[in-house]
Amino acid sequence: MPKQNNLAIFYCGTNGAGKTTLRAFNKDAVQIVIDSDHIAMQINPENPRVVDSQAGRKAIELFKFAINQQVSFSMESTLSGNSILQRIKTAKENDFFVRLNYVGVDGVSINIKRVKARVASGGHFIDEATIRNRYDISLQNLTKILPLCDEVFIYDNSGEAPNLVFHISDNQLTQWVDELPKWCEELKTVQEIPSTAKPY
Repeated sequence: MPKQNNLAIFYCGTNGAGKTTLRAFNKDAVQIVIDSDHIAMQINPENPRVVDSQAGRKAIELFKFAINQQVSFSMESTLSGNSILQRIKTAKENDFFVRLNYVGVDGVSINIKRVKARVASGGHFIDEATIRNRYDISLQNLTKILPLCDEVFIYDNSGEAPNLVFHISDNQLTQWVDELPKWCEELKTVQEIPSTAKPY
């Protein structure tokens, strides 16, 4: 259970991994949802990419408001930049209970395919080179931020629906699948967290 009522819930993963889908499924009890892509769509539905900077500034304003007012919030990020690492650290330093939901897939080709499908149905475009770059950096940053989080859920979404792979709480890693996806294997080896098999 959270130490306080104030929750900072971060949904992270490369474009096309399934962050928004998982967030919609979880229905978190937060007062503010910070999603720069959604903000951009609200500002300019016809061409949201031209207002990415404006949407990003709005997202930062919402984050600062949530921190200053001690309001529970959720936030989406590809986890591929230093700014999100700093925001997670800021939330932790301001006595928020930090929960990370990370969604990954077994290969960047899945991300690229899903983004193309999203664009075909009217969703927002991200170029392939950017997705490839974010895929590697996002996984690298994941290992950096784990110590900053009070609770972590790591999902593999390579198939039809997100599948819980790891849960980390109270410095204990629990593995929820018998066979690890390839992209999760290294995560377990770099962790210095005691691990257990899934409870039955």
